[in-house]
Amino acid sequence: MKLLRNLCRLHDLLTDASYILGVIGLAMLVLIYCAEVIARYFLGQPLDWANDTFSNILCIMIFSMAPHAARAGSHIEINLVPELAPAMERPLRIISSLTGVVVCAFAAWMSLQENFRQFALGIMTVQNHPVPVIWMSAFITYGFASSSLYFLRSLFPRPEFRPVSRVTAMSTDIGASSIG
Repeated sequence: MKLLRNLCRLHDLLTDASYILGVIGLAMLVLIYCAEVIARYFLGQPLDWANDTFSNILCIMIFSMAPHAARAGSHIEINLVPELAPAMERPLRIISSLTGVVVCAFAAWMSLQENFRQFALGIMTVQNHPVPVIWMSAFITYGFASSSLYFLRSLFPRPEFRPVSRVTAMSTDIGASSIG
């Protein structure tokens, strides 16, 4: 069990690092947007790289932060049925978590296959300043794979599987995503 606990802590540390990367990405988006507005409207010289960079960072930012949302139980959920039929809450949470595991793992697997293809063929973005697509799509694979692991961990109520964040406050009861 110590090995599993250490793997879970490593997973949490990686998620903390990717969350910080996402926050830095958000700050960069704000700066790029402000620079573009100033350059375009005050200097009359739009930045030809701003839109390309903005879309690339946006992809990285979203999929860097997705595992943190799954870890904190902040993902979208429709809880009308558990509120109307409280006796169904636990079975529905198990079904929901299993569905999250399967769907996210399948999306990660599909994305990984595409990552291999993009790398092998050297596919570049279609932008003013092309960059390898793999630079962004690898984060899609990471986001889905890591989220899948958090849905899997939520199925086991043992303390060693409980997610921990060192960069954000999280409820000690992630009951929205923890079965138990």
